[in-house]
Amino acid sequence: MPSVPDVIMDHAHAEGLRHFFGLPSSGVLLHLLDAGRRKGVEFVASASESSGAISAAYYGYFKGCAGMALAIQGTGAGNMLSGAVNISFERKPVVCISECPADDDFGDWGQQGDHPAMFQSTAKCCLRVSEHNASQVIYDAFKSAGEPRLGPVLVELPRNLGNANTTAEVIVPPRISPQPPSQGKMQEACDLLSSFQKPVIIAGDDVRREGVSKELHALANSRQAAVLLTMDGRGILSEKDPRFGCVYTGTAPPHTLFRSFLQEADGVLVVGADGRMKEAQWDIDLPVCELLTDRVFPALSGSPQLRLDGLLRPTIEKLLAIGNSTGFSESRIAELRASVQSRFNRPASAQFTANDVIEITREQLPAEGLLFAETGVIQTMLEKLWPVTTPNTFFGSTVGRTMGLTIPALLGARLARPHHPMVGFTTDGSALMRLGDLECYARVGAAVPLVILNDGCLGTIRAQQKFKSIPNYGLDLRMVDFAQIACAVGLQGVTVNTPEEFRAALKKAWTSETATVIDARVDPQAYQDSMMPMTGMTP
Repeated sequence: MPSVPDVIMDHAHAEGLRHFFGLPSSGVLLHLLDAGRRKGVEFVASASESSGAISAAYYGYFKGCAGMALAIQGTGAGNMLSGAVNISFERKPVVCISECPADDDFGDWGQQGDHPAMFQSTAKCCLRVSEHNASQVIYDAFKSAGEPRLGPVLVELPRNLGNANTTAEVIVPPRISPQPPSQGKMQEACDLLSSFQKPVIIAGDDVRREGVSKELHALANSRQAAVLLTMDGRGILSEKDPRFGCVYTGTAPPHTLFRSFLQEADGVLVVGADGRMKEAQWDIDLPVCELLTDRVFPALSGSPQLRLDGLLRPTIEKLLAIGNSTGFSESRIAELRASVQSRFNRPASAQFTANDVIEITREQLPAEGLLFAETGVIQTMLEKLWPVTTPNTFFGSTVGRTMGLTIPALLGARLARPHHPMVGFTTDGSALMRLGDLECYARVGAAVPLVILNDGCLGTIRAQQKFKSIPNYGLDLRMVDFAQIACAVGLQGVTVNTPEEFRAALKKAWTSETATVIDARVDPQAYQDSMMPMTGMTP
C-alpha cells in the first residue's frame, strides 16, 4: 500500500505540478518533500509561507490546476494564511497543506492553533487527512481549489502520518454540466434589453472561460453598446476596439471614467462578471440585467432587475437578434476616453516617470507577453496606458489591490512558463515586503525582468495624505539600493535614472540568464501628484 505522502505527491504529479512551495517542518512535511523528490515534483523553499502560497497559486494557475504550498503548524499556518488571503482576492487556485497535531496529540503545548478557524473566512473549504481518507481528501482539495471561483483550500496533515499507509481509492462524483437559462428567462432578458436605447455592457472573465468573446463583440456591435471590462476580464474584448470604454473598477470616486459612461446610459447588461470585482458597493441607479454562469455566484450589481443563471452563450445568441439604432456611437466612446487622457499625460518637467516605464516596456514586451503588477499609482496608470488585447496576459492586483504580490506571483509564473516572455512591476514599499524571495529567484534560476519603481516613500498613501490636507508624516522610506541587494543574492541588478537608461537595461534583461532587478528611480513628486486625478478623486 502507498504511504500518505506518496498518495499526495502522486496526485500532485498527475494534476501537472512539477514544483511545490513553502516551508517544511521536521515531521510529516519532510516525508512529503522526499516523496516529491522521488515522484519528480521539486520542492521550492520560499522566503516565507505567505510567499509560498502566492507563488504556488500562480504556478498552479499557469499549469491549469491548483498549486500546492506547505507550512508548519501554528505560526507557520498563520503566515501561510496571509498569502491565502491575497490569493482569495486574486481568485487563484492553491492547496495549502499545513502540518497539524495527531488526533490524540492536541493539548497545551507549542505551535498549535485552530487552523480551520484561522482559514474559515478565506478558504473555500478546510479538510483533514487521515490514514483512511488521504486520497479522497487530496482529490477533493485540488478539485475545490480549481473550480470557479478559484481560491485557496486548507488541508491539515497530521504530523504522525509520514510513514502511514493508505489506499489510493477515490470516489469521483458525477460531473454536473451547466445548463442554459430557461426560454422564459431568456425572453425576459430580450424584452428588458430591448428597452435600453443606450446600453453599457460590463463583462468579466467568465466570458473567456466559456469561450464567448466573439459573441460578446457581436452583441456590443448589435446593440451599439459601450463595453466596460472588469479587472479580471481585461482582454476579452481588445482594449483597442472602438467599442471598448474602460476598465470597470467600481470605485467610489466621482470622476472615474466608468461613471461617465454609466451617466449617459439608460441600462446595464452585466455578462459573466465576478461579483467581487468592484472596489465599493454598487451605487448605479440604472436597470440591470445580469447573466451569471452559476446560481451560487453573487451578482456584481447586488440586486439586478433581472438575473439569468446558466450558460452564457444561449442568452447572448438570443440577444443578438435585437438591433439598436441609437446606442453609443464609436465616436462618442472615443470622446469619453479622450476626456480623461490629460490626467495620464507624462509630466513634461520630469526627468523619468512611470509613464516612461510603461511605454518602453510595452514597446519591448511581445503582444503575447505577460505583465504582473500590484497596487499603487502604477496600477491605475496601467488600467489606462496598457491596452490589453489578449485575455489572460495582464495580471495586476484586482480588488485586493495587494502590496507584496508581484515578486512571488512572478516567480510562480516563471517556473510554470520558463520560456514565455513576462515582466513584473512593483514599487519600493511592496518590494521591501518580499526581499527574501529574490534569493529564491537566484536559487531556482528564474530569469525574468523585475522593475521596481522607487520614489523613496509610500507614494500612493502620501498622495491621499496630501489630498486630505493631513501633514506629511510617517510615510518616507530610505532610498533603498535594490540593485545592490539583487547582486548580493546572485541576480543582475541595475539602477536607472532616465528613460534611455531604462530602455537599455530592460533590453538587456530579456536575454539575461538570471533575473534582473531594475531599480527605476522615478521622479517622486510627479509620481505622487498623478494619483488623485488618475483615480478620479479630482476632475
